[in-house]
Amino acid sequence: MKSRLGKVKTVIRRYRRASQMAVLSLLILSPFVNLFRFDLPSMSLYLFGVRLWTKHVVVFFLLLVTVIYFIIAASLLFGRVFCGWVCPQNLFNEVTREWDRRFGRAGSILVSLLVGLFGGFVVWSYFSDGTVLLRQYLSGQVPVGPTAFIAAAGLFFTLAMAWWRTAICRVACPYGHLQSIITNAETMHLQVFNMPGTRDICATCGLCAEICHMGVDPRTPEQKNCVVCGDCLDACALVSQARGVPRVLNFTIGAGERAVALRERGRLLQNVRHLAPRLVLPLLLTTVLSGVSGYLLANRPLVDLVVAKDHRHVLAAGGPVSSGGVMAVSLINLADRADHFRLLVEGLPEGWAALERTTVDLGPGERALVRLRVNPTERQVGIHRFTVRVVGEQSGAEASFETVHVVY
Repeated sequence: MKSRLGKVKTVIRRYRRASQMAVLSLLILSPFVNLFRFDLPSMSLYLFGVRLWTKHVVVFFLLLVTVIYFIIAASLLFGRVFCGWVCPQNLFNEVTREWDRRFGRAGSILVSLLVGLFGGFVVWSYFSDGTVLLRQYLSGQVPVGPTAFIAAAGLFFTLAMAWWRTAICRVACPYGHLQSIITNAETMHLQVFNMPGTRDICATCGLCAEICHMGVDPRTPEQKNCVVCGDCLDACALVSQARGVPRVLNFTIGAGERAVALRERGRLLQNVRHLAPRLVLPLLLTTVLSGVSGYLLANRPLVDLVVAKDHRHVLAAGGPVSSGGVMAVSLINLADRADHFRLLVEGLPEGWAALERTTVDLGPGERALVRLRVNPTERQVGIHRFTVRVVGEQSGAEASFETVHVVY
């Protein structure tokens, strides 16, 4: 069995492995270059090098929905392509089998454990600063909380790589099941194509099913676990070339008589149009949402300002009307660097407004409360509208809050 599989030239696998390694490298580097990282201690999120706070959560939500619609569009057309060409679990499903052959079972488990612990460290770095933790380890410190998390995550990854493997993809992975639900007969799938005038030229050697690490027999309609890896095509090419016939197994688009192989480019483009109605909406939403997300990210507020009536406890969020003479001005630095803020009160007669302080220095994510006392120098009954404004000197951030003072 090994010698037979060893003869297969896995050409498609080379391209797939390059895609998988590129994605894995990106996932490892992301938290350390702040491409994407949650920072739980400060309750912030790094996205493409930009630091976002709770007030910016809508940007992250829109980007998440954008990715989901893109995955839906890809799954409608190609099936579980993300599983085979992107997901790190599928990469390790294959390489751990190679570790079994090269290092033996015990050696493979040891390598899986080392990789799993490193994976646990990377996962921890998605929620806290991994470089700080690494410096602690290098200095001889062993913090209990992070170490316990890394050990637990490392154990999970070791079990996933050394024992569970494809069972996670076939049974436990919700994303894999979602892709299977989205696909239908029109989605790209494997099919045996025969030469014109012949009933069946498949050698029925079973090499295509034997090489599939997901346990799929590509000659049957049951292909929900197919991850579009392409190994079966290379196996079929080996046998077909030896028999002097074209490769009989191909990825096809369409169902029934309209099914055409990917290599039939002219008919393929014609057949893809049958999928257009299903692809238009997710692709349109992907385009629109990505544009909206980019705009909101570029124009996100850099400072948050709220003016509230000052009771015994300062209100966390103020209403538009306050009749109290003492108010609380709450401001939060939403930029990714420290800034010097100036506070201004506009719209009240001169001498009525007295700020506890007119300048505030805040680091990223820091909040300050400044009391504002409104003391009319003369009695003018009515509603007096005014605006509290804040300006950041370094970032140029500006925000204003309109409210009123009522004189009875």
